[in-house]
Amino acid sequence: MQSSIQALPHWAQLALLIVPAASAIFAAVGLLLTFYQSRRTNAQARAALVAACLRGFTEDEEIQRAFYAIEYSEFRYDDNFHRSGQEREVDKRLRHFANIALAWQANLLNTSDVRPIQYYVLRVMRDPEIQKYLKFIAEWSKQANLGEHPYAVLSALSERLAT
Repeated sequence: MQSSIQALPHWAQLALLIVPAASAIFAAVGLLLTFYQSRRTNAQARAALVAACLRGFTEDEEIQRAFYAIEYSEFRYDDNFHRSGQEREVDKRLRHFANIALAWQANLLNTSDVRPIQYYVLRVMRDPEIQKYLKFIAEWSKQANLGEHPYAVLSALSERLAT
């Protein structure tokens, strides 16, 4: 007894073999192209986050003032700091970086993605007066039972960037 496939002409039998194989190859190529496009899109999105951080830095006068006070060693953390305009500016600067650090902690960014802002982060985070302020914030958060302050994640990012 002859199977229904063997009853077909030779060219039809070959077509039944070749069409599914070609479909599988096209599907594999499509998946591969989708994978590479997805990686490229993800890299572009990560770069856009860092670019937005840089743009925010350059376009915001308060952030600029806070940075340059630190850059030129003019910033002092003392009794006059709290509730001052400078506190708001410095916090704005630190929150700006902390947002990037939180994205890094969530694995939305990797360390190499953040390299374009490395200088700015390290310059701010290594400042001895900023270190005093961060120590105060950490102690205050702990006493208030608020958990870890986002600046702690920024400190972790800073340590990673320094290596």
